[in-house]
Amino acid sequence: MSKPESATLDGEVTEEADEETFTGTGLNRVEDRRILTGRAEYIHDVTPEACRSMGLLRTTHAFADIVDIDTSAAEDHPDCDLVLTAEDIAEEYNPMPCGLDEMSEWALARETVRFVGEPVALVVASDRYVVEDLIDRIDVEYETREPVTDPVEARQDGTLVHEDLGTNVPDGERLTFGDVDAAFEDADNVLENQYSWGRISGVPLETAGVVAEYDEETDSFEIDCNIQLHTLVDDTIYEPLGYDPDDVALNVPPDVGGSYGTKIAIHRYCTLAAMASQQLDGRPVKYVEDRIENLQGGDMHSSDREYMMRLAYDDDGTIRGLDVNFVDDFGAYPRYPVNQVLKPLSVVSNAYDVDHVRYNYELVLTNKTAQTAYRGFGVDPHLYALETAVDEAAYDLSMDPYEFRHRNLVQPDQMPYKLPTKNIYDSGDFPEALSRIRDLVENEERTEGGLLDPELVEERRADGKYRGVSYTVHIEPGVSGADWTDRQRSDREELADREMDDVDELPEHLRCELRADGTVRASLATDSSGQGHQTLVKQLLADELEVLPSDIDVDYLDSVEAPTEYGSAASRMAVMLSGAAEGLGERLRNNLEGLAARHWAVDRDEVTYSDGGVEREDGDERLTRADLAAIDAETDGDRLTYAEYDYEHPALDVEAFGEAFTGKYPVYPTAAFAANAPIVEVDAETGQVDVLKIYSLRDCGTQLNPTIVEGQAHGGLAQGIGAALLEEFPYDDSGQPKAVTLFDYLLPSTKNIPEMHLEHTETPSPFTATGAKGTGEGGMIDGPASVATAVNRALEPLDIVADRIPITPDRLRRKLREQ
Repeated sequence: MSKPESATLDGEVTEEADEETFTGTGLNRVEDRRILTGRAEYIHDVTPEACRSMGLLRTTHAFADIVDIDTSAAEDHPDCDLVLTAEDIAEEYNPMPCGLDEMSEWALARETVRFVGEPVALVVASDRYVVEDLIDRIDVEYETREPVTDPVEARQDGTLVHEDLGTNVPDGERLTFGDVDAAFEDADNVLENQYSWGRISGVPLETAGVVAEYDEETDSFEIDCNIQLHTLVDDTIYEPLGYDPDDVALNVPPDVGGSYGTKIAIHRYCTLAAMASQQLDGRPVKYVEDRIENLQGGDMHSSDREYMMRLAYDDDGTIRGLDVNFVDDFGAYPRYPVNQVLKPLSVVSNAYDVDHVRYNYELVLTNKTAQTAYRGFGVDPHLYALETAVDEAAYDLSMDPYEFRHRNLVQPDQMPYKLPTKNIYDSGDFPEALSRIRDLVENEERTEGGLLDPELVEERRADGKYRGVSYTVHIEPGVSGADWTDRQRSDREELADREMDDVDELPEHLRCELRADGTVRASLATDSSGQGHQTLVKQLLADELEVLPSDIDVDYLDSVEAPTEYGSAASRMAVMLSGAAEGLGERLRNNLEGLAARHWAVDRDEVTYSDGGVEREDGDERLTRADLAAIDAETDGDRLTYAEYDYEHPALDVEAFGEAFTGKYPVYPTAAFAANAPIVEVDAETGQVDVLKIYSLRDCGTQLNPTIVEGQAHGGLAQGIGAALLEEFPYDDSGQPKAVTLFDYLLPSTKNIPEMHLEHTETPSPFTATGAKGTGEGGMIDGPASVATAVNRALEPLDIVADRIPITPDRLRRKLREQ
C-alpha cells in the first residue's frame, strides 16, 4: 500500500509512488445492503428454541434501605420459572467489578438501593407479558433516606451515598504542568467563571439486549449480546459469574443499533441472564431493555460536570495559563470506565499554544444512575467550558474572538507539538483552517441575500431575533492507548519510577484465511457499532493482497476466540485496522510465496506474489489463490494459507510519547481537527435557538473512505447540536429522574438539523501506517462548543454568555429577564 506524502518527525517531506488503490475511495459500505433490506440480525431478533424471558423489578426510590422483599406471590404463580434477589445471587456469585478498587456493586441491589431504576429482583417466565405481571406481585418494604443529588454539596460528605467508603469523593487528582502560579501572577488579566455541562447520552436506536445459555456438560456460558468492547470488558461478566474467561463466550453480532460508548456498561444484564440460565439448568434466557428502563436506569448516562475555569491572559490577547477545575457527578457507582475525567488532558489547551496548565477534578457520587462513556469521552464538555472562557476573555478585552483565537493557535512549524500534559499533536495547520472557514462564511453569507447580510441581520434584530457566527478550531484526539486507563487504580507516587518496559499496551488483532475458491475470509477481534469496519478491512486488505474487495469477506470473533484488546472506541479503529491490515497482508503474502516455493522446489527469492497470485521469476508458471489453497490443503504441517497479525499501538515506536506512557497520562497520537462556523439565530422573546447552517472544515489525515468520513461528520454534528440545545437527564431534589421518555429527553431531528457545508483537507499523520487519523468522535466533540460560542456571539450585544449546556429556551429567557 502506498503511503501519501507526509511530514516526518524532523519536518522533511517524503513523496512516495502514487498508486491506484481501493483505500481512499468512497466505496459503498457493504454493511448497508443487509441493514437497508432488513436482513441484518440484531440481538433483539435472537430467540432460541425454548427461550425464557427475563424482567427486572426496579426501585422507585433514589435512596432507601431494603427492609424486606416478599417474592412468594410471584413464585407461587404457575407461570413463574424463577425469581432471584441479591441475597440469592450472593450465595453463588460475586459482585460486579466497579470503576474503583475500593468499591463493589451487586447486579441486584443488596440491602440498599441508591438510584431510581436500580434493579432489586429478577423474574423469568415464558414471555415478557407474564414477567411484567409477576413483577407486580413482588412486595418490597423500604425505609427511605434523604438522597444526595447536588454534586457540589455532596463533596461536603454530609450524607454518604456509600457509608463504608466514608466519602462521596472517592477519587480526584490535582495535576500541575509548568509554573501555573507564576503565569497567573504575571498575566495582565485573569478570568474566573463557572460553566455547567448537563447529563446526556447516546440513546441508541437499539437498547441493550442479551440471550444467555448455560451448558451443563461443559460448565460454560454462551452469551449473545450487544455489549461494546466485548474482549476488553468481558471481565465485568465472567468475574461476577465466578468463571474463567474461556468459559464465558460473548458473541456480538456484526450489526448493533448504535452505542457510542453507552453499551460498554450493560454487563449487569449479561450477568443476570447468565445466572438465570444456570439456575434453570441451561434453558436460554433473554432480556431486552425497554426504552424507559434505558433512559431511567440503563447505566448509560454520561458526563455531568460543574466547571470553574480560570484563564490568564495579557492585554494583547496572549493566553499565559489555564487552570481547570471541575466536579463530575458519576451517580451511585463509578462504573467502567471512569477515565473520561482524564481524557481531556490529551487536548487540555485545545488548539492553543499554552505552556502552563493546572488540572483538578473531583469524582463525586450521588443518588443518580451511574454514568459511563459517551462519544467524546469527556472531551466535549472540556472544550465547551474552555471555549466559552475564551469568548469571555475576548469580550473583556473588547477584541474580536476570532482574532483572540487566531493569535493563540499552535503554528504548523511547531508540529509535532507536545502539550504540557505530554500528549503530542501529530500534524495540522490550525491557523490556515480557521482563516479558511472564516473567509468561506464571510464571502458566502455576509453578502447580499446571505444569512449574515448586514441589512438582514439588523432587520431580524429589530424583531428580537439575534444572529451570530463564531469561528473556532477543535482537536479530536484519536487512537487511545490502553495503559493509561487504569491511572485511578495506580499508586500515583510510584508513577515517576515507571519505565517503558512497564507499559502494557493492547495490539489490534486481525486474521485471515484463503478459502478453496481463492476468496479470503478476514476475522475482526473488535466488535462494531456501525462504523463500517467490514468495509474498511475489505478496502485495506484488497490493496495489500492485490485483489478486489468482493474477494474478501469479513466476520467477527467472539470473546474466547479473540485476544483481549482495546476495541472499537476512542477514534481508534481506522488507524489500528490500517496497521493490522498492512502487517497481515505482508504475512500472508510471505506465507503464500513460501508455499509456492516449496511446491516448485525452488528458492524463496525465485517466486513473487503479484496481482493476487504467486509466479516464478522466470515467468514459466503461476499459481492462483485457488491453486495455493488446494496445495495447502494437501500438505501436512502448519497451514500457510492462514495468517494472523497483532498491530502494536503506533505511539509505542515514538520516543517523544515516553513521558505520557510512563506517567500514565492519556496517549492519543493523532490529532484530527475541525474549524467550525455555525450560524445561529436566537429569539430574545422565547429563548429559542435555531442553527441556520453549519460550515465545517474537517481534517482526519488520509481519508480511508471519504463516504464514511462524511457520514461520521454529519452524524457527530447532529449529536453535537442535540447536546448543545436539547438533550439532558435532569433530576429533581428528591432524586427522581425527569426524563424517562423521549417526550422528555429531546433528540435532534430533521426539524433542527440544518444544512451542513463540509470541506475536507488532509494533513497525513507521520505516526500511522496510512497517514490516517481517528475521526469516530468528531462532530460530537466539536459541535457543542461551536454552537455555544455562536450563541455567545449572537447575544454579545445583550452581554449574555451561554454558561450552561444544554442551552434551553427557559435558561436563556431567565438570563434575558435578568438584563
